[in-house]
Amino acid sequence: MAIHRPGEKFRNHYLLSRHGSKRGLVMVMNLTAMVDMFTVLVIFLLQNYNSTGEIIFIPKEIVLPKAEHIKELKPSVVVTLSEKELLYDRNPVMTLEQLKAQEDWEIPALDTLVKKGLKEAKEKYESRLQTRLKSVVAKGEKEEKEPWNKVTVQADKGIDFLSVKKVMYTVTEAGAGEINFAVMKQLDKK
Repeated sequence: MAIHRPGEKFRNHYLLSRHGSKRGLVMVMNLTAMVDMFTVLVIFLLQNYNSTGEIIFIPKEIVLPKAEHIKELKPSVVVTLSEKELLYDRNPVMTLEQLKAQEDWEIPALDTLVKKGLKEAKEKYESRLQTRLKSVVAKGEKEEKEPWNKVTVQADKGIDFLSVKKVMYTVTEAGAGEINFAVMKQLDKK
């Protein structure tokens, strides 16, 4: 093994240069393949995030019931009913004790919040409707009827049905057209 003086670079080695001269070796790297690879990697990661992105936030204290037949949730207004409290889009509305003690079926605080949320969702949908109509007509797709009119209910599986029924009644009276329940998919035991 040859010993070189400090600072001598491998590219200036006499074996690599022509005729033993000190003329440097010019090395050209083709970055096209590496850029292509990173482009494919970025597209893959973006697509993977889109398909597994979080649609709704599930708090740690909530244990969702399991179901065999499920359909994919779409972003909507979320009402959460845990062992401690009733939440509207992660904001507390009332405690579970207050909900159970309430005689009336309709929950006024939740009713106001759901009406406001559905109104905002409708306005947001209608503002995007003009551009969406052009693309839907061009594609020939069938437009989903009132996609802004949906509410997703997350209820802990230990909650009594009367409390869930009060929430469902309030949400329906507030103007929700479709109520979806968040559940966990039950794994097949095959």
